[in-house]
Amino acid sequence: MNQFIEHSLPFLLDRSTLRDALFTLFLLIGIVSMRAAIRSTILHRNDLSVEIKRRWLVSLRNIALGFFVLGIILIWGNEIQAFAVSLIAVAAAFVLATKEVILCMLGSIYRTSSHVYEVGDRIEIAGIKGQVLDINLISTTLVESSRADHHKGTVGRGIKIPNSMLFGNPVYNETMMGNFAIQTIHINVTRDADWELAETVLLKCGREIISEYMDQLAQHAKEISSDYVMDTPLQEPRVRLILDEIEFIGLQLQLPAPLGLRAQIEQRVLRDFLRKVPIYPTA
Repeated sequence: MNQFIEHSLPFLLDRSTLRDALFTLFLLIGIVSMRAAIRSTILHRNDLSVEIKRRWLVSLRNIALGFFVLGIILIWGNEIQAFAVSLIAVAAAFVLATKEVILCMLGSIYRTSSHVYEVGDRIEIAGIKGQVLDINLISTTLVESSRADHHKGTVGRGIKIPNSMLFGNPVYNETMMGNFAIQTIHINVTRDADWELAETVLLKCGREIISEYMDQLAQHAKEISSDYVMDTPLQEPRVRLILDEIEFIGLQLQLPAPLGLRAQIEQRVLRDFLRKVPIYPTA
């Protein structure tokens, strides 16, 4: 008999578990009996209306359920606590194992709620520039910007970045303010060169380029001033002088340029400038 109990009903050997089970049974019987007695009393009250009886019966059911839940918590408190600790440990392990995925999902929620960027926007994040092609719950797909740097041999590649990068890096959205951006073109000339001529040529090149899309630029400036309540953005080219280097004078041409055409505009300006101005002085 003892061997049968040991192999078939091992939980009976745990006195605390058996005691808690008996207390639970007694609690259930007591609550059910008391609820049945009170319910019968309410139903046999002829001085109460049907609406009041229904309300009292509903309250009786909820009170009985509350006492049962409270009794279960008191009786099985230790077991519930041990189960909760185990559950917390499992939850912590799950969070650690899926931390990056959770951060990506939170990044997607952050992007959606704050409208950081949408499909078609041109953005830069963590030094990665490109146009947004696709967005999902985990990642964002970019096509690399067509603007090539002198140290980069290829452009136009597809890039997938996790949405978790949104929490640790600022996002530069070139499209948020419309289809125009301020393009800056850097040129260095020697100290002995005619920098005034270089400035004049740069301004002339900038005005010629802007004249090709002046109407669209004026409309864009009007929309920006109205929608964002800010000063009218730059509509004329300007040149800044930089004297950080001893041997060279730096000239920075700033002009508004349509997104997607900035690289072409830069090359046009550089070619026109080289045709008209010698960077180094002639002997």
